[in-house]
Amino acid sequence: MIFYFNYYVLIPAVYLRKKTLLYIVSLLLCFLAMMVWPTLISSVVPLHLTQAHPIITHPKSQPLYQLGFLPGSLHHVYLFMIAIFFSFLIRTRENLDEIKAEKLKAEIASLKSQINPHFLFNTLNTIYTLSLKNDPRASEAIVQLSGIMRYAITDANDAMILLQKEIEYITNYVELQKARLGNTANVLFQCEGNANGKRIAPLILITYIENAFKHGANPDMEGCLIKIVLQIKEIGILLQVFNSKAKRVTPADLTAIGMSNTKHRLDHIYPDKYKLEIDEDEKKYLINLSIQLQ
Repeated sequence: MIFYFNYYVLIPAVYLRKKTLLYIVSLLLCFLAMMVWPTLISSVVPLHLTQAHPIITHPKSQPLYQLGFLPGSLHHVYLFMIAIFFSFLIRTRENLDEIKAEKLKAEIASLKSQINPHFLFNTLNTIYTLSLKNDPRASEAIVQLSGIMRYAITDANDAMILLQKEIEYITNYVELQKARLGNTANVLFQCEGNANGKRIAPLILITYIENAFKHGANPDMEGCLIKIVLQIKEIGILLQVFNSKAKRVTPADLTAIGMSNTKHRLDHIYPDKYKLEIDEDEKKYLINLSIQLQ
């Protein structure tokens, strides 16, 4: 009873709400109740039952006592400490797991907020420009933007999604960026392999691709190169993203923050199942990311 009372009531309602003094007082009251309870029980047990079961009235005749176990109150103290210790350990560990899960959700929300505002603004400007020219790519861009927003609002909220959906999201993103950049950048996107049946954490890959467009493309410059290769293997995937540097990264850059958040998510979701290599100099930025999905 003390184990479950501490686990379900005292820890979540008192201790985790920083009411330390009240928690200590509650434990002391539980301890006193436990010490008094056996006395109350023995006082109402009929006499013929105590005679029929000498184990109640003659603790020294118990086998545990003969083996060296302490009877009476000290034994109760040990049981109390064990119940409190394990209920506290299990509950706080579960609470830590819940905190980590909430942190991951917050990081995903942060990634979505970083991607959507400026990307949506640029894409709408592109669609507007294409529509003024009666360019048939305008309607395609609207469909692609719709797919991206649907993914970000619904699919990306799940812990795991189909790899095919992640690829479709990346494809739509790349095509919209091509439409925006026009002839000012050479954008190559290649996807190889079979994605059927594979699942992946959402918004894991897009961060590195967005980083390439963020710092490797500039509509006011020509000759920019961005190359994205996604290979789907039997047990996982390999993503290679290359970009020539067209913009300087500042310490407060949102994309850099997004990449840091993605690294934390990789550590949590795919511990010892991913490898991230970064090759950077003044002219280029290259990442190689491999993830085991099975």
